[in-house]
Amino acid sequence: MKKLMFMALAAVAMSFAACGGKTGATAEPDTLALAPEEQAATVVALLEDQLQNVDSAQVKEISEMISEQVAAYIAAGNEAAAEAYTNAINTFIVENAEQLQATGTDVVSSVAGAITSVANLPLNILDATTAAAVSVSDEAAAQAAAAEATVDAAAAAVEAAPAAAAAAVKAQAEAVDAAAKAQADAAAAAAKAQAAAAQQKAKDNANKAIDDAAAAAKKKLGL
Repeated sequence: MKKLMFMALAAVAMSFAACGGKTGATAEPDTLALAPEEQAATVVALLEDQLQNVDSAQVKEISEMISEQVAAYIAAGNEAAAEAYTNAINTFIVENAEQLQATGTDVVSSVAGAITSVANLPLNILDATTAAAVSVSDEAAAQAAAAEATVDAAAAAVEAAPAAAAAAVKAQAEAVDAAAKAQADAAAAAAKAQAAAAQQKAKDNANKAIDDAAAAAKKKLGL
């Protein structure tokens, strides 16, 4: 296959040679000789690279590689290996849902489509792959909702600002009026008290003058 497939097959060939299999430049590696978890690890490594260096052409090649590997397991009657292989890939998708969604590419849909398109795919693998793809959609929906909530909050703050400013000005004016009224009331009360005191003093003085005049008159009369 292309460059990416060669990388995957090279890993298989190394493992196969270590187990005493065919060697030499013309030996064709058997993709079923490697444990499915190890086979998946090669694919996961390629997918991890897409998180940093997104390449649609490579995503397509990786997806084709996955599809062919799952089909090979199914054709060989090894559904357990197919499940282990796809589980490792689906786990990567779920654990990296946010990053995969942030790439803005069809990595997840491409990989999920590659798995679910395999003929005679067991239902449990189909369900697990679909659920993994949905987790990325859920993450996207959650991010969209959070962004919308932020925008709504900002809009509400902008809309409320004039009313808040007007309320603050009104409250300040009312406070000034209240202070002025309190000061005027205090001044009026003080003036009233002062006038009452002056009036009482004048009354007392007048009474004293009358009493003094009466006393003087009695004294002249010898009373």
